[in-house]
This record gives sequence, structure tokens and C-alpha cells, in this order.
Amino acid sequence: MIGRRRPPGRPRFAAEKLRRLKKRESVPYHAVGVKRLIGLVWFGALLSVALSACVYDGDHRCGPHQVLLSADRCGCEDGFVPGVAGCVACGTDEQAINGQCLCIDGFARPSQDAACAPIPEMLGLACDTASSPCPDGKYSLCHVTDGTSGYCTNACAGAGDCDGGYRCHDQGAESFCRRPPVGYLDDCDSDADCTGEASFCETIRTHQCLVPCAAGKTDSCFEAEVCCDFTIFAPICVPNDACTSMTGTEVH
Repeated sequence: MIGRRRPPGRPRFAAEKLRRLKKRESVPYHAVGVKRLIGLVWFGALLSVALSACVYDGDHRCGPHQVLLSADRCGCEDGFVPGVAGCVACGTDEQAINGQCLCIDGFARPSQDAACAPIPEMLGLACDTASSPCPDGKYSLCHVTDGTSGYCTNACAGAGDCDGGYRCHDQGAESFCRRPPVGYLDDCDSDADCTGEASFCETIRTHQCLVPCAAGKTDSCFEAEVCCDFTIFAPICVPNDACTSMTGTEVH
């Protein structure tokens, strides 16, 4: 039998090889390698972020300006108080007390948001209308608090007339700059530790002396404060906006 002869033209499988070659040219080998490399880089970056987020450092369990108070609790270091994004430093002439930046002795805020400033030397001096009047000058008014004794201050027509953290009291026979309650925010363990107008010791959380008040006797509260009942203890004086925000009930 005479076999069939291969027709002239391209060698066997030539068409298939040509098709494969064109396919390789459409996606060059180096492009595929680059794509794989980019994928590995991204995977490595994501993995490093995940691993760094889970790293535990037993020597640095707290955030910036924090100290370890117990096995599972951190607190602000000295001179810092809790803020919106961590612990923040108290300002010049301030000290951190129970999570608040308060003025050091001899300093006061002229207004709520002002920086601490020295209290004028003659402001608040003890005086007696019968035997020891106030010295001449701006604070020559002796405001009586008991019998004939009191403290030196000045008359006022508005908040801008008062210095040293005093506030204008315009109710009564005379308007005068009223001093902050004596003993307010002093540290305490019981009422016996509190003297002056701030005679109530809050022993649940802050251990500070606060000003007590009662229905019909709210004049003990400082200006811009109200008498508030929190039910867990007797009514106390707090800033106007603190009573309702802390779920208390204002007492009149």
C-alpha cells in the first residue's frame, strides 16, 4: 500500500506552537512576575500591621503619661489629668487633684476658663467692722460673715469687677465680690476633715469637701452654682450645667 504523503507547508504542530507564542507575547513573562511581587508586598505590609497591633509589651502596658495602678488599670502620672485623647498636662501654677487641674495656693482663676493668676494680697484679708477695718485701696469693703467679722473685698456691678476667683454677688442690700467657699475641694475622709462653708465630705469617689445645701437654703451655693440632689447623699452645690448632666435634680 502506498502511504499518504504529508502535504507541503508548515511542519507538524507548527500552528499550535505559533498560537502559544502569541499568547505569551500578549502577557509578557516579566509582567506576571511584577504582579506577583506587588501582591506579596501588599500581603507583607498587611501582615506586619496586624502583627504590630497585637504586640504586647509587659513593660509598657499604659499609654503616654500614664502609670500602672493595678494589674489591669492605668492612671495619669503626677501633673496630668484625663483628657479627651489621653492624659493632658496641667498648666502653669496648677496642680492635679482628683482628676482636675486646680490652682495652687495663692492663685485663682479670674474666670472659669482663664489661667491661674496670683490672688491680690489685700483681697480676702480678715477684717472686723468694729475693731479692724480693711486697709484703704481697692479692697476696702469689709463684708461681714459673722457678727462684725468678715473679709476684705470690693463692691461690684458685674463679673468683670472681681479678682482672684471671686464672683459678683448682686442679691441683697449691697453688691460685692464674694469669695469662693472656704475649704472647697479640700481632701477629706469624713465631714470632720472639712471646715468652713464646704463642710460635707464626699466619700464615695473624690474624697473632697463640698458645699451642702437644702430646699429653701440655697444661698450657700456660690455664684453660677445650683443646689442639686443626687439621691445618694444630701444635696450639694454644683455648677449650673453639672446638675442635669449628672442626672441630678435641682433643689430650690
